[in-house]
Amino acid sequence: MMYTHATDAGWISRSHRAIAPFGLERPDSIDAAVAALARPGSVAIAGGIDLIRRMRAGDRPETLVDISRVPGLSGIREQGDDIRVGAATTHWEVETDRLLSDRLPSFQTAWKTIGNVRVRMAGTVGGNLMAAERGYDGLVLLGALGGRLEFATPAGLRVVAAVDFSRDGPPAGGLLTAVLIPADEAVRLLFDRSLKPVVSVSVALSGATVCIGVGCAYAVPAFLSADVGDIDAACGEKFGTPLDTPMGSSVYRRRMIGVLAFRLVQQMLGEGP
Repeated sequence: MMYTHATDAGWISRSHRAIAPFGLERPDSIDAAVAALARPGSVAIAGGIDLIRRMRAGDRPETLVDISRVPGLSGIREQGDDIRVGAATTHWEVETDRLLSDRLPSFQTAWKTIGNVRVRMAGTVGGNLMAAERGYDGLVLLGALGGRLEFATPAGLRVVAAVDFSRDGPPAGGLLTAVLIPADEAVRLLFDRSLKPVVSVSVALSGATVCIGVGCAYAVPAFLSADVGDIDAACGEKFGTPLDTPMGSSVYRRRMIGVLAFRLVQQMLGEGP
């Protein structure tokens, strides 16, 4: 039997701290959710995969704002030239959606690799992006495809490019409402996560131009656009210096970024496995 001990918050295993008491709000609109999150100590929760883990590790938010049932935050639909994916949409819904399989099949195939079954069933697209975990790949895929993130803020609607969000974070007071992905059938996407947690690489190919997204190797996902014939040189010269950790050296990570990107492009061009 797992050893347990009593705390003010209840009985817990020795592998986790007790979750501290917290308040709970369930707003019924996006505006109400933004207002609730503006209060000090408030954080959003939908699937709760990352937030609950952090609370078990000692985080003590005063109020959880449950956005899982707020109208307009879930579902997948066409919006102009984009596919709009609501922030509260689960990974499983992305994985099984018919519209995505018709319009963005390579994106759907890549997104299926995110997380295990438990994460895919309960975790949300917005949770993956807002967690800002170095090993998460949602932004790596969206940035390569030219995706954008839509936020509701106290000052109004803001749309931020995924590559900018990776560097700058969310707008002040912003609630992520949706992801907008260009539905360009001429763009192809492949993703290699075989070397995680050392490095992961996504490549979107459009004509003679590639956009490369890199995860795990930097504090935040990194992106680069290059000519299809200059991938190896671009990866070696234009990407910043990767992290140097016991998991993988900076030199190794840099080299593998170029190797994986080159292989993915060759595969899309029909010249590789």
